[in-house]
Amino acid sequence: MTVSWSDDEELMARVSWYYYEEGMTQAEIGEKLGFSRSKVVRLLARARDEGIVKVSITRSACIEKEKRLKDIFDLREAIVVPSADDLEATKHAVGKAAVQYLEKILRNGDVIGVSWGTTVYEVGKQIHFNKFKDLTVIQLIGGMNAGQELNPQEIVKLIASKLGARGLWLNTPAVVESPEIKKALLTESSIRQVIETAKNCRIALLGVGDLGPSSSLLIGGSLSDRDMKMLKALGAVGDVMGCHFDIEGKPVKSELSERIISFALENLRYISIRIGVACGDNKVEPLVGALRGKHINVTITDENTAEKVLNYH
Repeated sequence: MTVSWSDDEELMARVSWYYYEEGMTQAEIGEKLGFSRSKVVRLLARARDEGIVKVSITRSACIEKEKRLKDIFDLREAIVVPSADDLEATKHAVGKAAVQYLEKILRNGDVIGVSWGTTVYEVGKQIHFNKFKDLTVIQLIGGMNAGQELNPQEIVKLIASKLGARGLWLNTPAVVESPEIKKALLTESSIRQVIETAKNCRIALLGVGDLGPSSSLLIGGSLSDRDMKMLKALGAVGDVMGCHFDIEGKPVKSELSERIISFALENLRYISIRIGVACGDNKVEPLVGALRGKHINVTITDENTAEKVLNYH
């Protein structure tokens, strides 16, 4: 049975865990969460009054997994939400957690790189704030002829409109027919400018792709079953921005990688906050590879996926 928590209950459980289980002081908790010490005191009092402390063991499993993920993979942040009864509901919960994290870390003038995927689209749908000024949202991978939730241009448009931000689009296909076409497109000043500007991103919001039937590249028609078999034979387990890597996170070079137009995997090091959002059994190996390769340094996922990632590692 899945336990459903309100935002207030989630916050009280988290504060209670830090105070009673982690032994943090009220001041330390306030600093960690961006609250005043008096707010922490009030939350602890409410948690006791409303019985949250008594049931915190239920929620503590998620918080414990967050700590283990951070420690093992040396992450900036790990956020684990309770798993729902179906994948779509779980994606909704992961998207909501990502929105809350973005609201906490965004600053005026930020440049945000965005890739694609159904969970990234879920994040865009749930953005409900527009209080930051002079934001820019940049598309990190070329486009495709796909539905809204898999179309990078549409996802960037959605997130930019929700944030009241300026959008920058990478107006090329995600995959072209030959390396020569890719080279020619990258000589275009407008395309080169978008890729260079992306190096100024402070935040990247990244989907973590897999090589199964649910792969965005496969569903969107950019890659074929034959391409997927070839990538698997080369040791690929997943991708970020269409750039494939193996279980250790090392880039997988192939003829295909010379035809994908995106922000290069090695250039992610220019971006200080790299948020990977993913959930589901098919995302376990891709998440392990993305974490080991340091392609993401913030992970937002659900409890079941987090447990399997930890067990795999």
